[in-house]
Amino acid sequence: MSEFKPLEGRCSRMEQKIGYFAKQAAEQVGVNTNTLRRWALELEKNDYEFQRNDKGREGQRIYYQKDINALIQFKNILARTHDVENTAKLVIEGFEEVVNTEKAHSVHAQDKRSNGVQIVFSEEEFKQYTRSLIEETSARVAQEVSSKVAAETSARVATETAEAIYKKMGNLLEQRDHRLLNSLTESMEQRRLEVAASKEEPSFWSRIFGKKNS
Repeated sequence: MSEFKPLEGRCSRMEQKIGYFAKQAAEQVGVNTNTLRRWALELEKNDYEFQRNDKGREGQRIYYQKDINALIQFKNILARTHDVENTAKLVIEGFEEVVNTEKAHSVHAQDKRSNGVQIVFSEEEFKQYTRSLIEETSARVAQEVSSKVAAETSARVATETAEAIYKKMGNLLEQRDHRLLNSLTESMEQRRLEVAASKEEPSFWSRIFGKKNS
């Protein structure tokens, strides 16, 4: 069973945020600074973490209220065990138990707050709510499909109209060319007939002299 016993009372959030140097922390724990540093080092060997500032090669330890509480527990347990190494392990184990318990309480409190307000539907209300969601979704999908179909239809009609115009213009051009060709052919034929007729018809003088000779 762990020797760790949480200290009576709770420190305020402001106190938790206040950091102390070794001399101030040692005064609160009731030991000298060398002993404080030795115990802190033993705790660090067991993966306890102290925050440090940027002074020096490794930085100075900053002792917050939770660290001071852990060191006070270290002092109390050591007075019974007289074993620094085991004392450090017991402090770490107890510290982890406290942290886990506080986390569990925090999660439980959060769950209670989250579950404080519950929404309950009757069967008919649930069916109506579900039906309204389905209708709303269907209407939105239908609108999107209708818009898409309208756009596709508009594009298709425009394409078909352009094709019809091109085809009509092609037909008109073909008919025009056909009429021009027919007109040209008729004109040439008419000219040929006129030339042929002029060669077959005797001249005025040939008709007169032809009669006298006869």
